[in-house]
Amino acid sequence: MRLRLALLAPLLFCVIPACAAPAGEADEDLGEPADSEDALVAMSEPDETAPASALAAAPLDAAEAEGLIDIRGMGDSGWSNTHEQTPIAADFGKALDRFDPSGKGYRGDLTFINWETVVGSGCSQFASVYTPGKSYAFVSRSENLVQANDRGFNLIGLSNNHSRDCLASADTPLRGEVASAAMTAKNIEALGDRDWLFAGFASTKHEDDAAKARVRTFDVKGRQVRVAFGSMYMGRPQCPRAACAGDKRELFESMRDAQADVRILSLHSMGPTDQDEAVRTGIEFVKVYGGDVVYGEGPHVWKPVRVVRKGASFGGGTGVVFESLGNFLHPSLGGQAKNFIGRALYDARTLKLRQVQVLPVANAGRDVKWSSASGGALQANLRWSPATRGVYANVKP
Repeated sequence: MRLRLALLAPLLFCVIPACAAPAGEADEDLGEPADSEDALVAMSEPDETAPASALAAAPLDAAEAEGLIDIRGMGDSGWSNTHEQTPIAADFGKALDRFDPSGKGYRGDLTFINWETVVGSGCSQFASVYTPGKSYAFVSRSENLVQANDRGFNLIGLSNNHSRDCLASADTPLRGEVASAAMTAKNIEALGDRDWLFAGFASTKHEDDAAKARVRTFDVKGRQVRVAFGSMYMGRPQCPRAACAGDKRELFESMRDAQADVRILSLHSMGPTDQDEAVRTGIEFVKVYGGDVVYGEGPHVWKPVRVVRKGASFGGGTGVVFESLGNFLHPSLGGQAKNFIGRALYDARTLKLRQVQVLPVANAGRDVKWSSASGGALQANLRWSPATRGVYANVKP
């Protein structure tokens, strides 16, 4: 058994929980296994690649991508050890700086991250009993999100399978799963009205608005861009004060009807049991509801990219579904090289998708690095060409 786990280690979470045993005595925890990187839904969409000569690969620095709105997304992230009642110090910003001090590699005009922990000052009761290699529960300090926002992250997805990990905390008088949603919303809102959107949870003032689009206008290269943003977890039909699979129609109609220029959705799957449904849901969001970018997470490994045609009622055009970005930055993530930063580049004038880029990254505990894995090997209905730090493909009008 030990040999088998050792061989699987590169694809697993690797956590040494500070709360489970004194320092130096905790059991090694190899973490949640990664799913296969293969597609679960057949790639039936036609090839949507425009000639490479139609548009040069956009430079890595978003500021230099003239005439383009640069939307980037990163997968499963957080800053926590499993079942740690008092979360570790907020050092997410330092880890980002170690990865790329300039920020050019990860920062777009609009930058998404999936935050896979409850947000708060601590947790006195976790939803699962700590069992090495079998159970995981996370709470992280809100200061981590300030550090991320200071470095350009302005879209924070909150609805995932770890967003209900805490059943009791000094941060809220509520108990049970609803405590996680309440404390997360309270702690994020306490940070003030920063230049960001967070989605997936109800606000503290309205317990029933979890499935409503979050809308904000951002200044992008001198242009006002209205963004509608949503976050939904596919692993359960209903979740307290959070958007889950049963809220799909309400959320999607809210996203469609929002006064917005760009519509961005985070979809988090539990794993192989609902990954296929998550992909179909992402396709539906683009085709039926006029969505622009879908960032998928959950399998802990990259999954295919597909460009989807919008329905005729939206005047044509395309959206992109990143089925799974894989992992990004989390102290509890073991080494895994097949993850990527998903980059969607839109014409700033016409708001049409022009180019898609895949920038592979490898996570390793408290660090993330550029990956040697070939982005060109990632399945897509696009034909990839080399670009800085990854690959790109232009998209047909």
